[in-house]
Amino acid sequence: MLLKNMLIFMIVAMASHAKAEDHVTLLTGIITSSEYQLVTAPKSSRWQVQIQWMADEGNIVNKGDLVVVFDSGGIESQLEVNEEKLETDKLELLKLEMDKGQAVLEAAGALKLANILVEKTRIEASVPDGEISAYEKGKSVIEYEKAISAKIKAEENHTLKLEEQQVEISKKKIDILKLEENITYQRSQLDKLSVKANMTGPVTHAMHRWMGQKVATGMNIQSSWDVLTVQAASTYQVSAWIHEIDAARIDLQQSQFSLTLDAYPDQSYTGKIISVSSQAEQKSQWSDSAYYRVEIGFVEPLKQAIFPGMSVRVHLIPKNTASQITATKELSI
Repeated sequence: MLLKNMLIFMIVAMASHAKAEDHVTLLTGIITSSEYQLVTAPKSSRWQVQIQWMADEGNIVNKGDLVVVFDSGGIESQLEVNEEKLETDKLELLKLEMDKGQAVLEAAGALKLANILVEKTRIEASVPDGEISAYEKGKSVIEYEKAISAKIKAEENHTLKLEEQQVEISKKKIDILKLEENITYQRSQLDKLSVKANMTGPVTHAMHRWMGQKVATGMNIQSSWDVLTVQAASTYQVSAWIHEIDAARIDLQQSQFSLTLDAYPDQSYTGKIISVSSQAEQKSQWSDSAYYRVEIGFVEPLKQAIFPGMSVRVHLIPKNTASQITATKELSI
């Protein structure tokens, strides 16, 4: 009788356990990182830019390491020409400032002398008529009028020299400023052509948009195309997609996650929900249905070396189901 009761109890427990496990949802995910650096092709004078060198896919690069070098497309030679021209223009500006400054000083000296001459001739012309002859008086008046005319010309010349100084020096400075801005832009372009890693982690090459293969050294690609990604090894997580029907019936925040990497099937990790996308997305390659993106973190420290792109099996277990499985397991024991 006791044996019969135990047998019935075990059958009921196994049935309950099987029923509970029916609620376990299996998702497929991949290893990603919450922090990453996406390198894209920079703008250039041509519609395409060539990749001269890039770090091998899968390599672990350190922060500050060079990861990709693009062809300069003649920017270096243009920059060298502009830098030489800038030095020449600065010397020309210095000479121009000296020459125009000297011309203004000479015009100012001539104006000062003209003012002195006007004052001198004015005094001579103001002598009363009875003290000098009419001839001398008339001569002094003529000299005074000539001095005034010379002063006016000296003033006009001084004003002209000042304007020439301001206009020509300003024009030269504008040319230099434009050249400096062009040099700054070309230097920034060169900096973009040699890209360094912003973080420590593995390198993943992007897919070429036309050729259907990974981007590699020597390829020509268009501006803004993805080239490679550096993902921070310190923030590995699992990115998975859950069907809209499953997402509607399961409270992800109240679920347990078991993570198993296909590369290491004998080792499982406990997962924790990080985020769930608020908008479902169509996945035409899977079905006509929509899916929500789920980001899952690792609770325990990783025991194996993992890399972005590794496939992961995600067992999603609602909490009440997980408790039921545990209870029936204990009961069956």
